[in-house]
Amino acid sequence: MMKQLGCDDAWCDWIQRILDSGTSSILLNGVPGKHFQCRRGVRQGDPLSPLLFVLAADLLHYIINRGHSEGLFDLPIPSYETAQYPIIQYADFSL
Repeated sequence: MMKQLGCDDAWCDWIQRILDSGTSSILLNGVPGKHFQCRRGVRQGDPLSPLLFVLAADLLHYIINRGHSEGLFDLPIPSYETAQYPIIQYADFSL
């Protein structure tokens, strides 16, 4: 998706390396266990999470508006201000 938005290959490679390098361990009675490789997504508290969330929300908004423009579904509440499907994204999710 980042390539479709015009991000440079170096940027996409950098983000992929960050996601691939994640490791975690579990504390048991205050003692960390062995580290294991994270297979999917970002870790809790990762500063990259808000950026990736906004990119995913942007893609979802595009898909929904395209489906609406192709007549796959109607607006839940008629809107006279815009022909686009209204998407609400709370600020707490995009900090």
